[in-house]
Amino acid sequence: MAGPPGEHRWPSTGRGKSMRTWIKVTVPVVALAGLLVGADRVAVNVAESQAADKLAGHQGISGRPTVSIDDMPFLTDLIDQKLGKVSLSAASMTLTGNGGQSVQLHDFRADLSGVKVNSGYTSATVDSGSGHGLIGYQEVHDLMGLDSRISLGYGGPGLVKVGYEMLGQKLSATVTLQNNGNTILVGSVGNLPPGLAAMPGVGGMIQRDLGAKSFTLQGLPVGLHLDSVTPQPGGIELSFAGTGVTLTS
Repeated sequence: MAGPPGEHRWPSTGRGKSMRTWIKVTVPVVALAGLLVGADRVAVNVAESQAADKLAGHQGISGRPTVSIDDMPFLTDLIDQKLGKVSLSAASMTLTGNGGQSVQLHDFRADLSGVKVNSGYTSATVDSGSGHGLIGYQEVHDLMGLDSRISLGYGGPGLVKVGYEMLGQKLSATVTLQNNGNTILVGSVGNLPPGLAAMPGVGGMIQRDLGAKSFTLQGLPVGLHLDSVTPQPGGIELSFAGTGVTLTS
């Protein structure tokens, strides 16, 4: 019996049946894959939130940090108890100077790679890690025990500007900073005013007074060590690094 005028009925073919069969099989598989990916992402979000809760107020962290786990598939790696990459950031955290003074490390961030968690999820080892944060110039001034007549500030790329009073005049010079392990110390002194630099012994006196200043940081974040120090407009940037780091809750 013919269909309505203008209607064309395509003959049923094996190809058409195969296509319908493929669609019937594929749609549930795609849906299941989507559910698994969704479940994996939900598990990551839960793990990140729990890790942030656990770290809040610990290891010198002020407040609740942000934890990001860059791992796919997360659930499979969690079963194996090894995560590829974990990032941690906090607005501030507290470090301690060698004299017992507290110092705030601002805008801290750490990236940890190869994080192996123990069976009780109470500790972990990290293949390698790096991080950075800032401490203010006034805090560096206080940690070094400098005289109140001396001020520190940004002096340009790689330099710290030192303002001070000498012979009744307000003068300035620049110094470099360097680190020896977790100890930060003054390097060379430069850019002395021409008249002052020409005075015998003045350059050596400034180098002696400032060059003897240093401080050591303790309780560095997530088991990392101090790798380098870089003057920035907002403060001294501390860069951290470490391998084979052990973390405990």
